[in-house]
Amino acid sequence: MHLILQYCLFAFAIFILPPSLLGLIRKVKARLQNRTGAPIWQPILDLAKLLQKRETVSNTASWVFRFAAATNASLALYLAVVLPWISPRPYAGPCDLFMVIYILAAMRFFTILAAMDTGSAFGAFAASREATLSFLVEPAAVLSLAALAIPSQSSDLIVIFSNSVDHYPALWLLSGTAFLLASMVELSRMPIDDPTTHLELTMVHEAMILEASAGNLALFEFANAVKLAVLFGLTSQCYLHALLNLGTVSPFANVCLSLGSLLAVAAGVGAFESVAVKLYWRKAPEFIAYALTLALLACIVTLGASLK
Repeated sequence: MHLILQYCLFAFAIFILPPSLLGLIRKVKARLQNRTGAPIWQPILDLAKLLQKRETVSNTASWVFRFAAATNASLALYLAVVLPWISPRPYAGPCDLFMVIYILAAMRFFTILAAMDTGSAFGAFAASREATLSFLVEPAAVLSLAALAIPSQSSDLIVIFSNSVDHYPALWLLSGTAFLLASMVELSRMPIDDPTTHLELTMVHEAMILEASAGNLALFEFANAVKLAVLFGLTSQCYLHALLNLGTVSPFANVCLSLGSLLAVAAGVGAFESVAVKLYWRKAPEFIAYALTLALLACIVTLGASLK
């Protein structure tokens, strides 16, 4: 019975929690801007509405367009199953950090293919920007996780996040913040991209899926929501390890802390986006440089600790 309950909670975390996190971010932004805003569960209703609509596909699109959406959703679900982004997790297999980086790169690759396959000028323009951003942000994402791997002497994220006794809080805090900034770029959130804008020339992620509709668009949106939940979940786990030793916490308290910290990170992102403005495109590398600097500081901290 305990295992069945664990699987049910994990299924809820994968299919219901990610769209709800998007709704929470939008709700926080609306309230801080003195607006009522849509309910938190509105993204779930939007996905259900998209699944009921008839699909419209460009004449120039091939099988790659539909294949990319299904592949993105599948890879996002795989990351949600193997990564230690929330508790409880029924699956406890290995999860190498470099494999995670490669899967995120594969998701970007298929999204770029879908954007270029439709023959849309806006899609190709956004695909070029997405490729540039991914090239710039990957070192920061890798170094932020590699800094945590050095004390654990393993690149397995399960081992890294379960071995927190000898880790310094400053290391977890620096790595978590660096990974959060890298995630904002990976997810095309403010201040790199404005997901709510109606100006196609300034879009990055949204312009790549302009030609998607109905179930195809639902798969892209669901994959993006799951990726957001997973990346923010890893960030919240870093912050939890910076505050306390999770090995001494009861399973129920661990579940509450994991969910609460994830909601807090999402609410914090919503609060930040409510006051942030979209950066000029040439200023985007400066924002990424902040993430890279924090990741390098985390590496210096962990190397200094290992030399003692």
